Amino acid sequence: MTTEPPAVQAFAHTGKFFNVFGLALKNAGLTILTLTLYRFWARTSMRRRIWSRAWVMGDPFEYTGAGLELFRGFLISLVFFFIPATFVLYIAPLVMEPTSAAWLTFGFYVILVPLIAAARYWMRRYQLSRTRWRGIRLGLAGSAWGFAAASWGWWFLQQLSLGWYTPVARINRARLMWNNTRFGDQPFEFIDDGQSPTHGLWLPFALGWFGFAISFFVSFLIAGFVIAIMAQYGIMTPTDESGLANQWLPFVMGVIVILTTVVLAYAFWAPYRAAAMNRIASLISLDGARFKLRVKTVPFLLIQMSGWAIFALSLGLLAPIAGYMQVRYITNRLEIIGTPRFADINQPVIAAPGAGESLADAFDLDLGVGMI
Repeated sequence: MTTEPPAVQAFAHTGKFFNVFGLALKNAGLTILTLTLYRFWARTSMRRRIWSRAWVMGDPFEYTGAGLELFRGFLISLVFFFIPATFVLYIAPLVMEPTSAAWLTFGFYVILVPLIAAARYWMRRYQLSRTRWRGIRLGLAGSAWGFAAASWGWWFLQQLSLGWYTPVARINRARLMWNNTRFGDQPFEFIDDGQSPTHGLWLPFALGWFGFAISFFVSFLIAGFVIAIMAQYGIMTPTDESGLANQWLPFVMGVIVILTTVVLAYAFWAPYRAAAMNRIASLISLDGARFKLRVKTVPFLLIQMSGWAIFALSLGLLAPIAGYMQVRYITNRLEIIGTPRFADINQPVIAAPGAGESLADAFDLDLGVGMI
């Protein structure tokens, strides 16, 4: 007697680059004309388009958020974050005694870590509450401040361990987030598959950790080589016409070192990012159905770096393009193994937030496109 393997359903994203690019250009133009005020409605229109192109089991997702909700969230963050931050960073150094102002600034950066964690939780809660599939709304229970407090503790352990607690911290954050996530009244579960939750993460993490130091060293070699080539062709010489040292030489070398270090370090960390995403997906379950993600290091790295190049060249105005490229790649490599009992799932009892993402807008945690 044989047992049939569980059904495997692939997610698919049918969005087209130039379709999204056209909307991003329109949104960027209106954002500039309205002195950035339109960005809340720009985010909403982009999310509706990207959500509606994501499919699974023959049905697309639906985004029901509104620009006015994001605007209300921004007003909340204006009162509780932007105005205090402006005082601490710009006004306090001018009106307060230097030592007091320095301690105030230090305290601000200390609370910034849990604040960003809380912002990420509020963002996820809002976006899930405005996401529907087959008419069923998703949701996020739990406390944002509880998540922030736990994240601060894990961040502190990361600092004490010189970063080596990072894989454990990432898994802990994912566990807390997904155990509070709901599809209707059905909870997601972060399961124990019999292996360590950080299985497969330590080797790529070590590559990233040691790769950062290697990146810094190699960047000086590359900078020296580039300067030598420029000097050979007369583009930039070590001395000017009067024989004095070229004042631009340290600046140019510093720029080359910084950019090269960032690119190389980002590349060294790419295997860990891919491994962590795949591992977290494999531990998520919905009514017994499991998920599988097949992110490959090099393709995803190229997509991310292309997105960051678009972000930099457009001064952030086309950031949603970078987000869309990542969402499309991840969606097309996601599968659900097994079939949840959708007929038994009802609408959630979790109340949906009335305002938008508040602080998430301040930190731009999702490149303007939603959950990535």
